[in-house]
Amino acid sequence: MTIKLEHVLKRVQALPPLPTSALRVIALTKNPATTVKELETVIGQDPSLTAGILRQANSAYYGYARRISSLQEAIVMLGFQVTQGLAMASAVAPLLKNNLIGYEIEQEGLWKHSMLTAMTAKRLCQYHKLPFGDVAFTAGLLHDIGKLVISIYVQEVGPFLVEKVKEVKLSYSELEEKVIGYNHATVGGFLARTWFLPEDLVSAISYHHSPSQAPSYPELACVIHVANGLASLLGIGGGVDSLLNPIQQEALDKLWLKESDLELLMADLGEFLIDPTLFS
Repeated sequence: MTIKLEHVLKRVQALPPLPTSALRVIALTKNPATTVKELETVIGQDPSLTAGILRQANSAYYGYARRISSLQEAIVMLGFQVTQGLAMASAVAPLLKNNLIGYEIEQEGLWKHSMLTAMTAKRLCQYHKLPFGDVAFTAGLLHDIGKLVISIYVQEVGPFLVEKVKEVKLSYSELEEKVIGYNHATVGGFLARTWFLPEDLVSAISYHHSPSQAPSYPELACVIHVANGLASLLGIGGGVDSLLNPIQQEALDKLWLKESDLELLMADLGEFLIDPTLFS
């Protein structure tokens, strides 16, 4: 049932664009001349964006001893890049909270898995002093957006893919590409370009299941690949393919990660799952 590219692209273009406020936040946070006041002004014009940033800033994940009550304080405390990630989280939350029948993902499942992947990616970068922790948060948040587009195709062949993955030495995403013509990572890259996202995010999204093939930012793609695998192992959200896309040894080697490092990350992240506001 190989799907023509034009059909996939039509579905990509049918998805709503990112809110203008989120795109302006991305542009401002990438400009070193931007002031806190300018960023606060843009975010403050979007009440849902403001509420989302304050809610996440006060979650156990960030661990501040006192409550952050103002947007200005949140921007100063969190920094521009974290603010960008939280702005993106608020912008895409309505899309990611839909159920996706093809992947057997229930309401809010993709949102929870995406947030957990984002947090895992950021923590991984912090532990190993990698230079793109906050970009990794945003990339982790958006890594599965392609599922919004091709879930309808997966719905037609889902049982076949699950059965076939047991017989052949291929991951679920590799079978998606062979059977449908495109996997959700590649399609996510198409969508990221439609949203005019920067190339580092496009690359990490497009190659999060095949980081060694990334023509640019391969290390970031490896981070998202590992973070996605760990988030899947925690069993939050995800879908039918969660445990059928194993973490590649090549990606672990690229990041100099050992099994003990993964165990530490899993234990750390497990502590945050008790926070009821984490996925709100």
